[in-house]
Amino acid sequence: LDKAAPRQARQLNYISQFSTDIKYIKGENNIVTDTLSRVTEVSSIDYDQIADAQTQDEELKSLQTITSLNLKEYPLPSGKYLCCDTSTSKIRPYIPQAFRKQIFHHIHGLSHPGIKSTIKLMNSKFIWPSIKKDVQLWTRTCIPCQKAKINRHTKTKLGEFEVPSGRFCVVHIDLIGPLPPSRGNIYCLTCIDRFSNWMEAIPLDNISADTVARAFYSNWIARFGTPHKLITDRGTQFRSETLQTLSKICGIKLQHTTAYHRGGARNFSTGRQDISDGGASEISLMQ
Repeated sequence: LDKAAPRQARQLNYISQFSTDIKYIKGENNIVTDTLSRVTEVSSIDYDQIADAQTQDEELKSLQTITSLNLKEYPLPSGKYLCCDTSTSKIRPYIPQAFRKQIFHHIHGLSHPGIKSTIKLMNSKFIWPSIKKDVQLWTRTCIPCQKAKINRHTKTKLGEFEVPSGRFCVVHIDLIGPLPPSRGNIYCLTCIDRFSNWMEAIPLDNISADTVARAFYSNWIARFGTPHKLITDRGTQFRSETLQTLSKICGIKLQHTTAYHRGGARNFSTGRQDISDGGASEISLMQ
């Protein structure tokens, strides 16, 4: 007790009230004490029912003609016989159709491994003709896996723009700003021809829908003609009734890129970045 911690001293003092005779009791006989420490029994596979189903399984008869398998009958404790494959180092029982999904959930439900790991586990323990196809399908549609494994997401490939047939047929437009004031203008409407990569930046004092539509009509359509297609992002100025009306009058097909995805206008974004970088460099020199 001299070297014991205060808590240990209290515990030893309490234990000293009881008998200190130490006796060994087997775990199977000491059920009450081991209740919390022992793992609950995992539900086992009923091979007797599988053996009964094998006797009426037509698919098993066709497998017996396959030379790559070595099917033998092994006696069970109940006296029934279970047909198993011994072509590998492990004895693998044949599983009839009615028990396949139950066996899958029994194996896959232990730790919910991926498709390849589950197929490997199932192949090492059981056989049936479509085991790989079935296990792959059931693993992909496993609800707990879908809920828990969210680190991988399927990404749909973006569509690609068709190559225009000539100059000024397809035009991309976008807005840049606010920028340092110049003659009262703090924004730019940038336009680029998809075929020739010809780019123009139109200064604006505001970016209202009417201002943007007028600037595009006066500075681009008036000089280069009406494009067949006009591609924009989903800004409010480009989805406004004003630009839609202008497009309808001029016979322009208005098309918007994918929301929150700059790759939808990659060619235009690169050109716009060149303008922004060049403007920033010029301002830096002036300062």
